[in-house]
Amino acid sequence: MNLFGVLKYKKMAEDFIRDSGIPFTIIRPGRLTDGPYTSYDLNTLLKATAGERRAVEIGQGDKLVGEASRLVVAEACIQALDIESTQGQAYEISSVKGEGPGNDQEKWKELFAAAESN
Repeated sequence: MNLFGVLKYKKMAEDFIRDSGIPFTIIRPGRLTDGPYTSYDLNTLLKATAGERRAVEIGQGDKLVGEASRLVVAEACIQALDIESTQGQAYEISSVKGEGPGNDQEKWKELFAAAESN
């Protein structure tokens, strides 16, 4: 999971952002799905799509498991920009089977708030 020390460098980047003094929200996705593919890993040979995996799980911590649709991650980033309580926070996100929040800001607020309360 930490091939070539990738997690070390991700941690260094997060620390740099935190120490910069600029407003931030960190979104840590699981393994990205939905192409375009960025590695030669066997999983990339299968064309993954969000399909039925549009529901979203958001947590805080550092568990680094699961998969996340690129579409869901992009929407989470966009929504976090307009949700003040996400500022200065780090979230983990994964996609699971079920209906997701889409672009409904109230549903995203609930998801982020639930992660903060756990």
